[in-house]
Amino acid sequence: MGLKMVAYIKKNVHLQILIASIILPLMIWSVSNEPQRTLLKESLSIVTLVAFSLMISLFYLSRTNQSVVNKMKFSTLIGLHKFIGYTAVTLLLLHPVTLVIPRFFEAGIAPFEAFTTIVTTFTSQGVVLGLLAWSLMLLIGVTSLCRKQLPIRYQTWRVFHAVLASLSALCATFHVFYLGRHSGFPMIIFITLLTTGGLYLLLNSYTSKDQKTGEKV
Repeated sequence: MGLKMVAYIKKNVHLQILIASIILPLMIWSVSNEPQRTLLKESLSIVTLVAFSLMISLFYLSRTNQSVVNKMKFSTLIGLHKFIGYTAVTLLLLHPVTLVIPRFFEAGIAPFEAFTTIVTTFTSQGVVLGLLAWSLMLLIGVTSLCRKQLPIRYQTWRVFHAVLASLSALCATFHVFYLGRHSGFPMIIFITLLTTGGLYLLLNSYTSKDQKTGEKV
């Protein structure tokens, strides 16, 4: 059974991408030397970390990655891309709220006061980048859901979607570098490679001379 599972994973590139996007950040987190916090705080931190990693993995789970295209049906690829996208974006949009949820169970600053402080600290580059990433992700989600109602051609929307995704990924990445609790050297290397590779695939798909025409994720 184990050998069959390994063989199945080897044949499916999208599974390899998903496993790497989930397991690798968790492995790095597990060996970090950060002081242990409450179970609630660590759980929320892990969910956000995995959601961020999965969001970046969408660059690899699209038509920009020929290794995936050659192994999957286009309709299956679109469905997977949308499912992960909507799930990851929803979790990340909730990130500012999850930061203050533990405050309901702790003494000190009230949750609403903590939330207000977080989203209005414009002197912090990390906070500003986080707010930009949040706004861009919200725009990505809304325009994806309402794509067919938008008064623009699909090709125009596709470029718009790619630009938003790239800017959001960059802002979110540097937000993690500035403020991420688990942004030690190993995590920074992992995130840098993941984001850089994804952006390279996207850029290459739009600049390649032999790019095939047709609808893309």
